[in-house]
Amino acid sequence: MQDARVTLKQVAVRAGVHVSTAWRALKNDTYVEPAKRARIRSLAKEMGYAPDPMLTALSNYRRKQAPVAFQSTLAWINNFTTREEGRALINIAGYHEGAQRFATQMGFKLEEFWLAEPGMSPKRARDVLLARGIRGLVFPPQPLSGTDLGFDVEPFAAVAIGHSLASPRLHVVASHQHNASLQALRELARLGHVRIGMVAATETLRRANHGFESPYHFFQAVQDEKHRMPLFAIPGREEPRNVAAAREGFLAWFRRHRPTAIVCHLSEVRIWLETAGIIAPTDVSLATLSRAFDAHWSGIDQQESEIGRRALELLVSLFQSGERGEPATPLRLLVEGRWTEGETTRRIGPPAEELLERIS
Repeated sequence: MQDARVTLKQVAVRAGVHVSTAWRALKNDTYVEPAKRARIRSLAKEMGYAPDPMLTALSNYRRKQAPVAFQSTLAWINNFTTREEGRALINIAGYHEGAQRFATQMGFKLEEFWLAEPGMSPKRARDVLLARGIRGLVFPPQPLSGTDLGFDVEPFAAVAIGHSLASPRLHVVASHQHNASLQALRELARLGHVRIGMVAATETLRRANHGFESPYHFFQAVQDEKHRMPLFAIPGREEPRNVAAAREGFLAWFRRHRPTAIVCHLSEVRIWLETAGIIAPTDVSLATLSRAFDAHWSGIDQQESEIGRRALELLVSLFQSGERGEPATPLRLLVEGRWTEGETTRRIGPPAEELLERIS
């Protein structure tokens, strides 16, 4: 005969707490103070307690069948210098839309919390969030790559969107930028292009954890030497004043290497070419790595709304399972982009089969 299963009530009695407190502690819920939580979890392990999988499945089923009720408030952490800047960027607006929709479906309220508010500091922000009973945080992309917020997330379930947040080191949901670049290169090769260049701002490359340019360097390495060309990198951020200074250098690069197609994420490239009398797609094909910014171009739809949705889905699962703080092993959930034909590419010949074989 098997020994009777240790119940949650038995754990609660042994620990001298209410069943609901024991349940919260075993889910690592920060509503239970750390010392008490650790003691209850230790007792449960000592007693051999394990949740009944059938009861858990039944509970989940009942929860899904019941009308959606308010669960809790989650915070969308805006770390831009002005509140409006963090809202206005098209890609971040897409992330927020997907996150907001999923939060509502699951009974959560998603509220914006602006870290740069006058008088705010990382410690004060933490205290304010805790005082408001907020235990789940989502960090959208930061203004700069390698951002260290100095923010203690120990009491919170937390997820980051994109790779620009260096500390705290969290689970990340992001576009699969490596595959996006590789997919764009393949699609251009199918249109007959062999001489393909890339243009990018170095800050954007860092923010993507170098996922954008890595496939391009591989692509150049397997190319016939006569078709190879360097990536044209614009130092610094992708902002008008900085990018404008690169115009002459870009045109010199274009005239020297004569690409028939260019992969990039800078709207200015098309304008620079047109002012020089070079028209897309008649004279050169252009493919963007983010159609959110250039909706008429051919290129990659990064599915920003889906990324936001998946970030909230992961956050809710962490929140409900009781996982708090920086994870020992951060996850990277990558969302595939989709190639969409636009007005900036054209076929110039049969598919470059030999090249496609090399990059497959």
